[in-house]
Amino acid sequence: MYVEEIELTNWRNLEKVKLCFPEKVSVVVGDNAQGKTNFLEALFLLARGTSPRRAKDEEMIRWGEDFSYLKARFREENLYFTREVVVRKEGRKEWKRDGKREARKTTLPVVAYFPHDREIVEGPPQERRDFLDEAISFLYSPYSRWLREYEKLLYRRNFLLREGASQDVVEVYGERLVNRGAQIVETRLRYLRQFVPSLQSFYHRLSGENTSLSVVYHSLGYRWEEGVEEGLRRAKEKTQEEEREKRVTLFGPHRDDIVFLLQGREARGFASQGEKKRMAVSLRLAETALMRSIYRREIVILVDDIFSELDRKRRHLLWQEIGSKGQIFLTTTEEEEIKKMRGAHSLSMFRVEGGKIEKEE
Repeated sequence: MYVEEIELTNWRNLEKVKLCFPEKVSVVVGDNAQGKTNFLEALFLLARGTSPRRAKDEEMIRWGEDFSYLKARFREENLYFTREVVVRKEGRKEWKRDGKREARKTTLPVVAYFPHDREIVEGPPQERRDFLDEAISFLYSPYSRWLREYEKLLYRRNFLLREGASQDVVEVYGERLVNRGAQIVETRLRYLRQFVPSLQSFYHRLSGENTSLSVVYHSLGYRWEEGVEEGLRRAKEKTQEEEREKRVTLFGPHRDDIVFLLQGREARGFASQGEKKRMAVSLRLAETALMRSIYRREIVILVDDIFSELDRKRRHLLWQEIGSKGQIFLTTTEEEEIKKMRGAHSLSMFRVEGGKIEKEE
């Protein structure tokens, strides 16, 4: 897939932008706080339907305005189509494809690398669950439906526990939660079996060391090794009394974690900042590689100023991995360094300043 052009109006600090792009590398250069990340966020939202910052709608609208508008023209093989969205301070987003209302959005093949990806490694379990769930949802569409159904069941069961409903009613929702939760956990485990070897390979290459990296799916309150569904069912029975006291559901995939271990120690607490940065980049490289191997089409890659967080050797290693694979949108404050790394690759340069983006000749 390729992004051929984009149009932005009142998007964060970008007042009005309309640009066309080549099939290879587009570099957006500018100082900090000029709009580089905002531009990548707009591309990501149009492709995946959500903000990578998990921003509220009103935060994505230019100060003093009532709405923002995004539109892009895409090409996938020989098919051309447009997608547009209107974001308002009040009300839901309005999506269109080829000018017609789009009730059910399809996700497009985009992977984004942002500095805040370190939160996947060092943040709370929710960050790691979200990373895993978003990656799986793109590759396996029923999974996102299962997540939505699970969240509705969980909300309803928690409501019943808070209201002191009878155990029989709570049990009905508990059993449904077990069934749907088992599907979610089993799918996560299947994805990790494919994902982890690629993650280990990329991390070893970026670190340049023979560091032991392992990944553990940590289930809270049950053992998935003995059968996920049975483990969840036992956890449900075991936590009944405590759930009544705390009035909240205490078992299920919404409480699980993915633990990264370096040399047998949890990376979240013991890894250095450099190791966490390299692991975050490796997570996105592995996601990209797995998406490409399954999707078998070109993927759009968004890279937000992460080269500045790596030394020169690792910058070149990262460039080798992404520089010749599909269409790339890269933001940076270090224009000359990118030009040095590009090798035989042609670059199209765009400059952002004061909320305006212009192509450089």
